[in-house]
Formats: sequence, structure tokens, C-alpha cells
Amino acid sequence: MLDKKIKVEYIYHSGYAIETEKYFMVFDYFKGDIELPDKPVIVFVSHTHPDHFNEDIFKWTLANDDITYILSDDIMVASNERIRLMGPYERLDFMDFSVDTFGSTDQGVSFLVEVDGTRIFFAGDLHWWHWEEDSQEEKDLMERDFKGEIDRIRGNEIDLAFFPVDPRLGDHYSLGGKYFIENIKPMHFFPLHFGDNFEIINDFINIPMDNNTHIHGVNKRNQVFEL
Repeated sequence: MLDKKIKVEYIYHSGYAIETEKYFMVFDYFKGDIELPDKPVIVFVSHTHPDHFNEDIFKWTLANDDITYILSDDIMVASNERIRLMGPYERLDFMDFSVDTFGSTDQGVSFLVEVDGTRIFFAGDLHWWHWEEDSQEEKDLMERDFKGEIDRIRGNEIDLAFFPVDPRLGDHYSLGGKYFIENIKPMHFFPLHFGDNFEIINDFINIPMDNNTHIHGVNKRNQVFEL
């Protein structure tokens, strides 16, 4: 449950910043305007694709030296006290927050973070990627892999979920998000992986679904949501 106020800011594409009472978290930043506050920062990167990872994040220590990086282990950097690498199905426990990883249907990991009484799920590229040019065998395999990963996540109570709504999939853009919402039932849902195609988010919000999830409409960069 959401115990305290949280601020969520859409940066760009799959990049979001989340501020809780104690922490400022950044997920999958690759470009856009961002300001780091004077509090501990945790930077998450789900995988190495260039629309999810920008090496400039390591320069942020010049502005704030209290930064921890939690990265998918497909990112080729050395781990140390500041940088933690994680593969799928691993857990990291810190003094007052924890990180569990799940798999992806593309590359890297997805994250389940528990911090300040809030449980946050960030999908990265975990999605039901239904491409028209794929063979039926490839489509069937993707569906099995995606639903299998959702089964692993099932049973976790999630307050904030961040999940792809990708317009490149055409008529199938909503398959993964709808399935995720109806099976995981997060309290709040924020879209990922849509660039500046804000119209697709309004389309997604209007799809009939069996859920009580609040799907947040995003209509500009650096839009802030206070929960």
C-alpha cells in the first residue's frame, strides 16, 4: 500500500523518476530533462538497449555523490560498492529497501522494488511483443514466454507499475498491458516505450478491462503525478 506521498515524473520514452520520502529513483533514463535532488539517488537500468541506457548517468555523481546504480548484468561495467549488477530472479537487500528481479521477453531484467512502504514494478522490455512479420511459431513462443513471466510475478501486491504500451505493434499494442493489468492488478499503471506518441495512451485508457487499476494518462514530457 502507498503509505506516504509519492511523486512520479515522466522523463521520456521509458524514463521515469520516482521520489519517495527518503529516495529519488530514476528508471531507464536515456535522454530528457532531469534534476537530481539533494537526497539519496538510486538509478535503475533494465538492459543495455540505447533507448534505455545512457552512460551519461555515471556523470551524475558530479552533482550528487550519494548515488547507487542497480543495473542489468548485460551492461558491461564493473560492479563495486556503488554499482550493483543483477540478472533475472535475484534479490538485493539494503538497509531499508529491497530489489527483486524478474525476466524479460527481450533483454535484461524487470524490477520489483520495495521502498518507503511502496512496491514498484518496472517492466523494462518485458512485454507481449506481437510483431506481424513474425512466424506463427515465434508468436506462440512469445505468448508462452510472456504469460510464464507474468505467472512468476503473480501474487505480488504492486502499488506502481510501469509497463510498455508500444505503438509500433499496431493493433496489438495493448496485448501485454491489458494482460498485465487484469492478472497482476496494480494500484497505479504508467505507460512505457511510447516516445512522444501520447495519443496511444488515451487509446489504451479507453480499452475495456476487468480491473480497478488507475491508468495514468501521459501527455507531455516532464509531466508530474503526485500520488
